[in-house]
Amino acid sequence: MSGRIETRSETARPIILSYKDKLYYVSQVSVHFCGGERMQKAIFHAKTVLDGQLQDLHLDITRKLYNILVEYAKIGNPSIILMLRIEDKGFRWCLLDEKSLRQQARQQASRDSVSKYIA
Repeated sequence: MSGRIETRSETARPIILSYKDKLYYVSQVSVHFCGGERMQKAIFHAKTVLDGQLQDLHLDITRKLYNILVEYAKIGNPSIILMLRIEDKGFRWCLLDEKSLRQQARQQASRDSVSKYIA
């Protein structure tokens, strides 16, 4: 089966993607299925975290990663964030709760500010 497949969810949060030593906020992923192929063509519509520059990342993804993206889109909890790291040898992923992520960031920031004043 060839063609464009798209899955949308009104409640899914953007994906935070690490790819080639850069961080991105991904707002949408488009996938073209190549019939009989193990790898699928995907376009990650993203902007860099550092400067907010918009980019379309053209990547080959496995069917397993596609399935993870579909299941993430189905999650009805908008505070869940998908953290995805794509490497040459494969990918890693995890789901994080936005509330606990913000709390960890605040704790880290307060620890950093305290250590700056220690001589």
